[in-house]
Amino acid sequence: MAAAATLAKDAVSLAFPVAMMPLLSWSRSALLVCACGVGALAPVAPAAALPAVWTVGQPETVPPVPQSAPVVPAAEAAPATADPQTGETADPGTGIAVPDQDRTGMDASPRGILFRVVAPVAEEATVAVGADVPHSLSAPAPSYLFGTIHFGSDEELGVSQESLAASLSPATTLVNETDPMPLPGTLLDRYRWLPPEQPLSTLISADGFTMARSLLPEVPAPVLERMKPWMVLALLEARGERTGEHTLDLRLQRLAEARGLRVVHLETPEDQLRALDCVPVEAQALVLDERLKAPWIVREMSERALGHYRERNLGAWLADLDRMVGLGEQGKAIETRARRCLIEERNARWLPALLPLLDGGGCYLAVGALHLVGEHGLLAALVRAGYRVEAQEL
Repeated sequence: MAAAATLAKDAVSLAFPVAMMPLLSWSRSALLVCACGVGALAPVAPAAALPAVWTVGQPETVPPVPQSAPVVPAAEAAPATADPQTGETADPGTGIAVPDQDRTGMDASPRGILFRVVAPVAEEATVAVGADVPHSLSAPAPSYLFGTIHFGSDEELGVSQESLAASLSPATTLVNETDPMPLPGTLLDRYRWLPPEQPLSTLISADGFTMARSLLPEVPAPVLERMKPWMVLALLEARGERTGEHTLDLRLQRLAEARGLRVVHLETPEDQLRALDCVPVEAQALVLDERLKAPWIVREMSERALGHYRERNLGAWLADLDRMVGLGEQGKAIETRARRCLIEERNARWLPALLPLLDGGGCYLAVGALHLVGEHGLLAALVRAGYRVEAQEL
């Protein structure tokens, strides 16, 4: 949903199986969108700027995308002020609160996208060796935790191929969410496609469907009609980008395979799709309809997400999402449930498998950036479990 692009790493690649080829020409470079699964709202580029994702000839004629509301540049915004009761800092341009710490007082959102992780057993071994214990007791190598994003250019993200490759150099094992390669077949269609008797145009308003066609001109109408609302949101949030081999996740997996590293996935494609589709389709449609009423909010939030990532300020990005700008109370409740499915519950499922890998050392964990931060984020969970976490330059 609002997070569908950012947290659902490869949601749209997972979403286009061979069975849909009569409706679109699908290739391995079909969209691989950003989250870490439900992640940030991403902007929608003007129709003329959207790259061709499907090989379908010329885009169909649809009404033009309305002009967006003006976005106040950060440099023109008034100074941020702190709420005396909550301690949160609010951006005066948007009213979005930026919490600095979680309720425990521990910094749950330190600056950075790459973190060095030292296991408690490594700390104990280092102390023991320093106390003249026989050197056969060796500390495992540190591991690294990298927060990925699934749209944006290297320049927009402040990440180069060289720095990405160098960050992976100490690792012997790459750990990621799921296999980022597209998934053929129809076994998982129930998570991504609407039944023929329930097209998208029956779930959202007529104006909303017209707007969706305007914002996604490369998507043939028959395909759009079959998409579950979360898939449409994911495409909107990813700016309709044709990323393919250029996603950070797939580039890291390619590097790891070329170096002969072990690759471990934390979940199956079905696990990921189930999380994306965790709320009823009618609830997904309500959020999509609200977003289509004010598409400039999606654009602005996406630009803010890229800016926060480039500045290595994932906490501010999470705070933007927490605000749920543009949604009514019912939409916010749906987003909260979707967030729980996509971030909190997945983090909790991953930890039992992840901790032994980190204890062994030499791991490079690459997951959607929003899985890292906040009270329920992986960084806070690791610190609570006794791991030492240090931000690294990238």
